[in-house]
Amino acid sequence: MRILYVVHDFFPRFYGGTERYVLNIGKQMQRMGHSVTVLTYGLEDPVESYDSREADVLWKSYVYEGITVISLRHRAIPADIGFIIEDENLENVIAGILKNQAFDLMHIAHPMRVACCYKAAQKLGIPVVLTLTDFWLLCPRGRFYKPDYTLCNSPEKGNKCIKECGVNASIIKRYDDAQKMFENVDILISPSRFLVESYKSNGWSRNILHINHGVDYRYVKPRTSREKNAGTVTFGYTGVVTRFKGVDLLLNAFSAVKASGIALKIYGNCLWETDFNVYLDTALQKDKRIQMMGKYEHEDLPRVMDEIDIVVVPSSTLESYGLVVVESMAYGNPVIASDIVGSAYEYIRDGENGFIFPVSEPAALKDIIEKISHDHSIVEKLRSKISLPPRIEEEAFKVESIYKRLFH
Repeated sequence: MRILYVVHDFFPRFYGGTERYVLNIGKQMQRMGHSVTVLTYGLEDPVESYDSREADVLWKSYVYEGITVISLRHRAIPADIGFIIEDENLENVIAGILKNQAFDLMHIAHPMRVACCYKAAQKLGIPVVLTLTDFWLLCPRGRFYKPDYTLCNSPEKGNKCIKECGVNASIIKRYDDAQKMFENVDILISPSRFLVESYKSNGWSRNILHINHGVDYRYVKPRTSREKNAGTVTFGYTGVVTRFKGVDLLLNAFSAVKASGIALKIYGNCLWETDFNVYLDTALQKDKRIQMMGKYEHEDLPRVMDEIDIVVVPSSTLESYGLVVVESMAYGNPVIASDIVGSAYEYIRDGENGFIFPVSEPAALKDIIEKISHDHSIVEKLRSKISLPPRIEEEAFKVESIYKRLFH
């Protein structure tokens, strides 16, 4: 089977959870005998790096870890590229690629910037599977938060976006276009029950198949001795270092605990958020127990996870899934997560193998950290109760069976 995976960003420039999902499932499908290509949008790739041009759309191909990648971008990137669903020029270019390369199936992992691809596929009779990896179809921000970072729970068909987020009236058509996409793809998948219920609560009630993300355990290595850190519990954060991921909430909670036997290591890249980065620098200067560890690669995860005792996923805006939870538990590290992290409900049993705290009560995170600071044995007790997440092979077999349904 010739499978085209579609995603808004991809390696090597972008390496978040959705990109990792596509890479993991794509490589496993290749191991199972399928031909895999990834289609993405080169948001940060310079124009001169593209060698093919059709109208105002540029495209190129490259190979990443054995997978062929087709990258598209507009010559002049539209200001609303992260917002729109329809784009006739881009759709026509994608249709040409689909026709020339004779793909059997399109699987969309994230439609932002390339949502029009589903129409191109339908015109050629190519089945389309869509994995709902966040709330982008319902909310252009993807995470249901307002400009002041307070939570939102419904766009009210776009009307609330106009009233509370200052979005222009085009959001009404955009909402309709997004709903048509949701209703017209052949099959919908979600890794998170939390995400499924969020769509249903907004009246988008098609059947959505629930399949948990799997872990490629070939890269998971056992923890080594932690004698060098005896007497200290190291809390860790991994991922994009930004306010909407709740990093400020974590820093505030950690700094409020005055115990000496704890440390906090933050791994990942900072976004261009000037005010937040100033806040971050101040927090690091005030509390020497906190360390910024910088960017890390996926192959660094065994080392990163070995340097951490317990992982914190403090998202303060809706986290549809949260692959960090799954990866951390695969390495045997318990997780403390906010109650708006979707995967927390898939894997964490509060107080037994990790903790879930209400994001509306930030003091609850401080209380958990303080409790552990007084009794380090809590971490080992949590670790002993972790049930390992499924393997990538399990996820791929389930997804493959869904693909096969479309051809019978």
